[in-house]
Amino acid sequence: MNCSERFLLNFFLLLFLPIAGIAQSNLAEANALLDAEQIQYRNFLNQFKGEEGIRIRLREFAYYTTDSLQAAFSERKEEKPHDRLNSIISLRYFLQTLRGSLVQNQYDVYDVPYVLEKFPQIAHNIVNGESLQEIMAGFGAKRTQLMADAFRLYPVGKRLQQLADVRRVAVSLENLISFLEKRPAFPYMDTALVYIAERSPLAIVQYINQQTTPLADHIRNSSNPLLRELVTIAGNRNVGELAHFATGLINGKYTVDELLLLRSSNVNGYYQKLVDDIQEIRKNRHPGSSLGMQPALRTALHDKAMAFYIKPINDLHESGNTTRFASIQPLRNIDLYYLITTGEDELYTSSFLGIYKQLMLQLPAGRADSLFEYVAFDQFRKFIRICSHYNVLADFLSNMPEEERKNLLSRFVSGIESGMESGIEEAMDVADAFISLSSDSLANEVVGDLLEKNLQRCRATDNFYGIRLYSILGQIYQVANHAESRQELFSRLGNYELLPVKSIVGVDNIIHQLVLFYGDEDGKASYANFLSLFKDSSVWMISKMPKWVEICSKNSVQPVHIYANLPLDHTFREDEKAQQQLLSYLSNQQIRPGVIIHRGHSYHLPTTLSYLQSYMKLAILGSCGGYKNLLTVAGKSPNAQIVATKQIGSKLINDPMIQELNALFLQEQDIFWPELWNRLAEQFNKSEATKNLFSEYVPPYRNLSLFVIRLFNEDAAVL
Repeated sequence: MNCSERFLLNFFLLLFLPIAGIAQSNLAEANALLDAEQIQYRNFLNQFKGEEGIRIRLREFAYYTTDSLQAAFSERKEEKPHDRLNSIISLRYFLQTLRGSLVQNQYDVYDVPYVLEKFPQIAHNIVNGESLQEIMAGFGAKRTQLMADAFRLYPVGKRLQQLADVRRVAVSLENLISFLEKRPAFPYMDTALVYIAERSPLAIVQYINQQTTPLADHIRNSSNPLLRELVTIAGNRNVGELAHFATGLINGKYTVDELLLLRSSNVNGYYQKLVDDIQEIRKNRHPGSSLGMQPALRTALHDKAMAFYIKPINDLHESGNTTRFASIQPLRNIDLYYLITTGEDELYTSSFLGIYKQLMLQLPAGRADSLFEYVAFDQFRKFIRICSHYNVLADFLSNMPEEERKNLLSRFVSGIESGMESGIEEAMDVADAFISLSSDSLANEVVGDLLEKNLQRCRATDNFYGIRLYSILGQIYQVANHAESRQELFSRLGNYELLPVKSIVGVDNIIHQLVLFYGDEDGKASYANFLSLFKDSSVWMISKMPKWVEICSKNSVQPVHIYANLPLDHTFREDEKAQQQLLSYLSNQQIRPGVIIHRGHSYHLPTTLSYLQSYMKLAILGSCGGYKNLLTVAGKSPNAQIVATKQIGSKLINDPMIQELNALFLQEQDIFWPELWNRLAEQFNKSEATKNLFSEYVPPYRNLSLFVIRLFNEDAAVL
C-alpha cells in the first residue's frame, strides 16, 4: 500500500474510531499526518532546484526510509506511555522541518545526504535512550537544530535545543559569554567555558578580573583543570604571556617563572616554544577530538610573529638585507614556515621574499618537499596559495623530485570537499594557484588531470558537494589556460572585463561613491592624500560637513558625487560614528552609492564590509588582505565587480587608480579593465616599489576566486 492509499485509509478510520480508543486514535492520527507529509514531498520535489542526485536521496528517504521507520516505530513494544506515538510524530517533524528549511534556503542542500544518512541511527538512539555523544559530536548548529526540532517531544529534545543554541552563538566568543551569563543553569556550562578558554584564554581572565557576576563566581569555583589554571594565573601582571601555555602549566611541562624568563631574555626561544606546542598538540590529537589550546596558541603565534619579526622587517624595507633580516637568522625552517603562514596579511612583498629565501636555504637541496614533513602538512594549502600570490610557486615546486611534486599537487587539489564549512574557500585557494601554475607546463598538466580524477571520484561516491566544487574548478582551470573559455564564462556570469558606467549611475543620473576612512595615523595620512586629488576647483567642489566631506563634480558630462567620512579619532570609535552618521544621511536622502571604496588596514575591513549593499556594483578593497574577503562581498553585493589586493594595499596605488577611474566616470566612459590595467601598469612600472605594490592588485577579470563563488551561487541545475 503506497502512502496516498494509506493516508486515505487512516483518515477514514479516524472518522469512525470509538472514543474509548483514544491512544489508538492518537497513533492513527499521527500515522495519517505522517502519510500526508510524505505526499507533500511530491510537490516539493517537483519544484526542487538542487542536484538531481540529492533529489533522488530526498525521494528515497521521504518514501522508502520513512515507511521502514514508520513500520518499525509502530511495532515497538511500549516501555513508556506514548513511545510509539512520539516516535511517529518525531519522524514527521523531521520531514517537515527539513522541507521547510530547504524551501526557505535556511539549510545547506549539500548537507542533506549526510543528515538523511544519520537520522535513522539518531532516532534509534533517542527512542531507545542511548547516548548521542559520539554520533552528534561533529554536528554544527544547523544539524543540531534540525534534530532538536524533530525530537522536541522527548526529554533529550530540550538538551538538543540548548546545544543548538550554544553552537549557534559560539561563532562570537563575546556573544557566548553573554549567553552563559543569562543561563546560570545551562547544562553545558563548563564545556562552553572551556571552548572560550581554548580560543581566547584572556577573555576568561579579563572576565573574572573585572566581573562579580554569578558566571564569574562559577569560573572561580570550577573544578575544570584549564579554568582552574587560568584563575590561578589571572592576577599575574604578565598573564598575557602565560595564558596560552595553560596546558603546559597544568601538566608541569613549564613553570610560570621559566616562561617569563624565556619571554624576557630569549624571544626566539619563546616564539619557537609556541611553534613546538602547536605541533605537539597536532601530533597527539585524536581525529574528531578537541583542538585543545591550538587556537589560542595560533593567535599568540601571530601576535609574536608580528611583534618580533614581521613588523621590524617591514619597517626596515629601506635597509640592506643583512640588517633587515638579521632577526630571523637563528630561526629553524619550521619557524620560518609559520612566519609566512601566520603573517600573510601583513608581509611586504620584499619581506616575504627575504623570509622565503632564508627558508629555502635551510631545506635540503632539491628536497623542498621535506618542509611538509617537518610541519606535518599543517596549513600546507595556505602556504602554497601564498607562494602562488608572490609568484614563487614554480620555484618552490622545481626544488623537489618530480614524483614528490605530483604528490604535493595531488594533496593540494584533492579532498577539498571534506569540510562543508571550508570547501568553497579551499576551492578558492586551488583556483588562485592556476595562474601561477600555468607557467609550469608539467605542473599545469598534472593539476588538470587531478581535477578530472577528483571529479570522477566524487561522482563514483555520489558526493554531490565534491561534484559541484570540482566541476567549478574544471571550468576555472580552462579559463586560466584558454582565452576563449574566459569569454564563455563571461557570457554566463556577465562581462568582468567591462564595467558599464550606467550600472553605477543612480536614479538621479549621478554616480554616487562612498569612501570609508579610519582615524589611525595611516588613515589620516591617506585621507589627506585623497583630498589632494580634488584640489582643482574648476573640476571639483568640496563641501566639508562636521562628520564627512562631499566632493561634487562641476560641469562634467557625467555628474559624480563622492562622500567620505572624516578620519576622526579611532580610539573612541569616532571614525565609525562618523561613518554611521554619513550612512544615515545618505539613507534619508535616498542616495544609493554604486561604488564603495575601503581606505584602511585589514583589521578595519570587517566594518567596511558591514556597510555593503546589494545595489553596489563596484567595490575597491585597497587594504591589506582585501582579497580574502571575497566571500563576504559576493554574499552582500552579489553583482559587484571587485578590485582587491592579494596582500598589501597602498595609497601609492589606490589614489592614482581612483583618479583614473574618476576621469573616465566624468566623461561617461565605460571601464574596460584590461586597457585600464595596462595603462596603470605602465605608470607604476617606472618604480620598483610601486611595481611590486601594484602586482598585488587583482582586477575583476582576473579574479578567479570570485568566479568560484559566482559559479557556486548559480542555480545548481546548470552545472
